[in-house]
Amino acid sequence: MSLFMVVGCGTKKKTPEDNLKITKTEAKKIKYEKYDNGLISLDIPEGWKVTVPSKVTYSSYTFKVYNPDNPDYTFLFGLKFSGFLKSEEARQLYFNLYPTADFGNLAAIDPQTTEAFYKVWSQNAKYSNTTQLHQEYFPYLDNFEVIENFGQSPLGGDILRATFTNKSGDKLQGLFTTTIMDSGSYYIYGKDVWPLSAYHNVMMYAPDTDFINWQEIYEHCLGTLIFSEEFIKGFNREEATEVAVVQANAKVYDEISDMIMDSWEKRNNSYDIISQKQSDATLGYERVYDTDTGEVYRAYNGFTDSYDGSKYKPVTDDMYSYTISGYIEK
Repeated sequence: MSLFMVVGCGTKKKTPEDNLKITKTEAKKIKYEKYDNGLISLDIPEGWKVTVPSKVTYSSYTFKVYNPDNPDYTFLFGLKFSGFLKSEEARQLYFNLYPTADFGNLAAIDPQTTEAFYKVWSQNAKYSNTTQLHQEYFPYLDNFEVIENFGQSPLGGDILRATFTNKSGDKLQGLFTTTIMDSGSYYIYGKDVWPLSAYHNVMMYAPDTDFINWQEIYEHCLGTLIFSEEFIKGFNREEATEVAVVQANAKVYDEISDMIMDSWEKRNNSYDIISQKQSDATLGYERVYDTDTGEVYRAYNGFTDSYDGSKYKPVTDDMYSYTISGYIEK
């Protein structure tokens, strides 16, 4: 007979968390890859696409980074857009005189602010897509409404947090900036028809209640944007008087990214609390947080009634403005 007895066998006691099925959100799964076309380079989410219109010049260079499986997730950059008049009266006058010219067909920017620029973005996007680019390159920002103004970027122009609807009528949310430049005046019949330009245009957006999970990813992409020496030389050939702006600001988008991040962290979160609660109610979720890590999760309705552990607890109101790390599923 053995003198030894095995006690406990080292078996770990099961906890209420052992049987939970937790999956990460798509945003938390993101890995970055480097995009470099010889003109610009930046980090983009792995598997996403970058498109550049075939007729773009250096001085008005644009590119769009987007999720090919769902283009509601998009980051768009435009160095310069031009040809906007300063008032509807000037635009109408120009249209009557020169009905095929861009100046008369693009919507006027009045007043000359970032918000006014994006309020008429869809009109200008439609004209550019159908007349100039002959492709659906620019998104449509219908019903553009500002939630919060974060103030001026290092390049001038406001940084706006806003909502809009896409062509399908779905509500999206994003961050937007542009710098409107007025370089002079020229009068015809008493109307100033000298055009405006919009510089350093950046927009980043996602479905309304999911944007809080993606803004940090977009900001990272923006902060890694670099113009190549070849780009600077090409820009110099086109607009020598403005090349210093690009040279001096080849990394200024990193500063803008930092400013956006700082402003985002200090934002008024009342919109998030209301919209996230409504979203949970509509989709059938409870929201809990991990007491060890502080991470927030969406859980199936009834989770807190059936869960008898202490690791996950219901969120407080301010936690509705936190990013979601994953889903607790049945």
